[in-house]
Amino acid sequence: MKQLVTNATGHIILDIKGRRMLVDTGAARSFYVEYQGVHVNNLSRLTGVHLDGVLGMNSLQGKVVSLTRNTINLDGAPPDDPGVPLKYISGIPSVDIRINGIPCCAAIKTGATTTCLSEELLSRDKPTRVVDDIHPLYGRFKVKMFVNYFSIGNKNYFADAGALPDEFSMLSSTPIDAIIGTDVLNRFGLIMDFAGDRLHLVSC
Repeated sequence: MKQLVTNATGHIILDIKGRRMLVDTGAARSFYVEYQGVHVNNLSRLTGVHLDGVLGMNSLQGKVVSLTRNTINLDGAPPDDPGVPLKYISGIPSVDIRINGIPCCAAIKTGATTTCLSEELLSRDKPTRVVDDIHPLYGRFKVKMFVNYFSIGNKNYFADAGALPDEFSMLSSTPIDAIIGTDVLNRFGLIMDFAGDRLHLVSC
C-alpha cells in the first residue's frame, strides 16, 4: 500500500515516480494536460495541490485497486467474498444497489468527494450539514446533506448524501441515479476488482 498525498479536499492523489496523479474512476482516460474540456491546471487550483495528471480507467483496467482513506494499492488481490458485480457505463464503473429501498444504478467516482443522489432517490428529513465539493468543469459548489439508507451487496448502512447538482442532471443521458464519492471511505475500504469486475466493501 502507498500513502496518498495529503490534501484538504479529500481527493485520491498518488505520487507515481514523482508525478502527482489524481486517481479518478470517473475519467474514462488518463491525461496530463487536458481531456474533454477538463484541464489539469484547473484541477490543481480546485484541489489546492499541484497535479501532473489524472489517472483514469484506461490505466486501471485489469487491476485490483484497494483504497482506504489514506492509502492505495494498484496491484492488490481480490478478497474471497463474492462482492458486487461491476458494470461499465460510458467506461465508468457502476453497481446496482438500493437507496432507501429503491433499486438504482450508482457510479463509483473516486474523483468525487461527496455521494450525491437524484432527487427521486434522496430522502430529505433534516439536513445534517453543508459540504463543499468541486466539479472539473463547473468549479466549486455546495451540497446540502441528508441521511439516507444504502444497501450495497450485503452491506446496509446509513450515510449522508446530497442532491445531484442540476448541471449533472442536465448532462446525464445515462441510467445512473447516484454517484458514490470518496466519502464512503469514512466507513469502508474499497476494493475495486477491474479484472474480475467486482466491487468489495471492507469494514474498517
